[in-house]
Amino acid sequence: MVGGGIIGLFTAFHLKQEGAGVVIIERSTAGEWSRAAAGILEFTRYKINVINTSSYALRYLRMMLRGEARVKTLDLKWLAAYLKALNSKPPGGAWEALRELGELSRRQYRALAEERNDFEYSEEPLCEIGVDVSKELEEARRDPLSPRVEAGRCCGADALLYLDAAKLSTEALIDRMLRELRGVELVRGAAESVTAGGVRLEGGRVIKADAVVVAAGYWARELGVPVAPFKGYGFRVTARAKCMLVDASRGVAAVPLSGWTKVTGRFDLDGSQDHSPSQMVLKLARRLLGTFEVIDMAVGYRPCTPDGLPVVDVIGGTVVVTGACRLGWTYAPALGRLAADLALGRRRPGGPLSAERFAARGRR
Repeated sequence: MVGGGIIGLFTAFHLKQEGAGVVIIERSTAGEWSRAAAGILEFTRYKINVINTSSYALRYLRMMLRGEARVKTLDLKWLAAYLKALNSKPPGGAWEALRELGELSRRQYRALAEERNDFEYSEEPLCEIGVDVSKELEEARRDPLSPRVEAGRCCGADALLYLDAAKLSTEALIDRMLRELRGVELVRGAAESVTAGGVRLEGGRVIKADAVVVAAGYWARELGVPVAPFKGYGFRVTARAKCMLVDASRGVAAVPLSGWTKVTGRFDLDGSQDHSPSQMVLKLARRLLGTFEVIDMAVGYRPCTPDGLPVVDVIGGTVVVTGACRLGWTYAPALGRLAADLALGRRRPGGPLSAERFAARGRR
């Protein structure tokens, strides 16, 4: 298992349940980069991943001009694939696949919480302010996933209430997954290359395996999958948000939990270690929530394909799962299940989430 983020952890979880011996290879601390997410789950809404439209490209350009986003890591192959995918429709069967991902993930989160809710899972409305509520309601009526939404009020402003949402503590869920994976070997190291029969680490060590799964986000570009890192920042702060909310006008989200509020922001095309834009997130969050102290900060690199759809496939004999973009946590349990099934030979590669749509090299 190359990659110990939330999708990698769920993949390992499903493999362990099937009795497989699993080795997780992670260059950092397991779950560290996934921890940056807000913990908002949106099971019936794909809109936040639709980045391949002219209107979104223009919006992102305006964000860059205002200093609300930046580009520091631009892969020309990814850009070429993005331009090719611009304004294209999802492949046939994509909406059914996304609906299945949402349903499977919700069932898995519920099952874990019913067993022991030590990660503060709660299904409750997500309040969005700073949006045109009437326009959002009309768009929701045309959405193939049929999200349940209604108009409401939040923080003294008109709001869109998305009713199929849930929240959790990313920190606590990662801790829970690591407890579930006791007995699984964790290897601290970076993969240099992978084959169907094993992984070669930087430094020369080789780990042999019957099957290899790559869930290492941006690293999947090494296998020919066009995927780019969109960096975001997450803070645990002492403020008390009244509800789970997203402020579209400020580009920040806030999730109230028992010991802190999680504040997140930014969507920078940036794989660097320069985290200076994080201060802008705090500045905007304080305008929304008032004065607070920062407990800690985490950084995450959302792996995004040019069309925003995830990839779950077999490339060159290696299982690859990546590209879930802003819905990585929402779809993690289901993507982990699909990747595990591919590794166990219980599922055939292909379908709308295949890498074939990008003509990935080394196909099967």
